[in-house]
Amino acid sequence: HHSSAQHFSNNIHERSMKMYTITIAVLSLTLLFSRSQAFAPLHQMPTAKRQRASCSSLQAVSSRRDALLAAGAFSSFLLLPQQTARAEAVTASPTIGGINKQIANVEAWPGIENLEPMFELKLSVDAMTAGIVADSKNYPYIKKRLDKFFKGSVLSEKNFYLGVGLQYMNDIKYTSGELPNYVVMDKQARYDALELTMKNLEGLKSVLGKDGADAGIIEGYAKDSQAALASWFAMVPTNELKAVEELFVHVKKADVNRDGRLSDDELASLSVEEQQVWKKRVDKFG
Repeated sequence: HHSSAQHFSNNIHERSMKMYTITIAVLSLTLLFSRSQAFAPLHQMPTAKRQRASCSSLQAVSSRRDALLAAGAFSSFLLLPQQTARAEAVTASPTIGGINKQIANVEAWPGIENLEPMFELKLSVDAMTAGIVADSKNYPYIKKRLDKFFKGSVLSEKNFYLGVGLQYMNDIKYTSGELPNYVVMDKQARYDALELTMKNLEGLKSVLGKDGADAGIIEGYAKDSQAALASWFAMVPTNELKAVEELFVHVKKADVNRDGRLSDDELASLSVEEQQVWKKRVDKFG
């Protein structure tokens, strides 16, 4: 019986990793072959302002956004089935800068500009959870925000963030001598955390739409989504988290007129290094 159970477990893991590999392949191919199709940004979150890309780079940004949305949508089709039962929570601290839980040794991490959109998502999920816990009067607003997050099928904010997360994970460069099994396990753990985040957010949206929903269940979905995303960030080095948090704070402070974009004068208030990182972030994601 033990060998049969182990065989079944191995088969499940193998199928899961095949789907992960296919998703990464789709992401890479879409990034390579996607064509520019301009459409309005879909990923504005209430806790953060966004800088708009210049007209000269709009088509390039739209092309990259299309790629991220396509990859996220394909990932959703493979690994994010609808569930009526609440997804199991990930045991992780919801605070940033916790214990580094990465499984495999990493030689080089993606640039901070690739992490910044995920950090904004984290801030939004944290704020949403705090609002859920603080007062049930916040439920309608949060339900409306989640409806917008999942609206649009392929062209949804959910798929955008799935695509951003997948690209960040795919761009991690592991040490050449690392055991392949550890690399696979590391990638799987990161993906599982992202998957659970979206499952619990979708569960929260669903339960908020029901009359007389139990407050404990609602809070459970919110806290589970927060914990799942925190577990994704727990596998990112503390220095990377500190850098992206500082970038976010400095950009928000530089946006004096609060119009969601940085003028040349506002951009100049950032350090030279942060100016370069922010330009990359805007060029890539808008």
